[in-house]
Amino acid sequence: MKKIAVVLVLALVGSGLLVAQAAPWGPPGYVQPQGQTVTVEGRLSLINGIIGVKSGSKTYYTPMLGRLSGFVEGLKEGAWVKMEGYEYPIAAAPEYATLYVTKLSVGGKDYDFSQLAYGGGIGWKRGGMMGMRRW
Repeated sequence: MKKIAVVLVLALVGSGLLVAQAAPWGPPGYVQPQGQTVTVEGRLSLINGIIGVKSGSKTYYTPMLGRLSGFVEGLKEGAWVKMEGYEYPIAAAPEYATLYVTKLSVGGKDYDFSQLAYGGGIGWKRGGMMGMRRW
């Protein structure tokens, strides 16, 4: 009886080790895109329900700025801004891109967000509640 119990425990531990092996997240061949650094100037506006800037022929969504609207003086619709950050193109619509802002200039004041725990994708640099997983 002891031999069967030992064999069962070893089998469970062995199968647990196999399951716990590190594997890349996402579908096979998935590679998270690397953002390019760009500088964008323009007026803030609400574009398709998301805060963004239209600069030339391209429209940049800036998801972070909605969180800062009550804290950064002068950050409101129609304000002229200059932003530096990482551009991530939207594959389904090449005329749109998401901009993760690292430097913001609005109303004559400069703000540096490069040390914030966010950036190139969900869970980047912060881990969140589930560790360093990228969902």
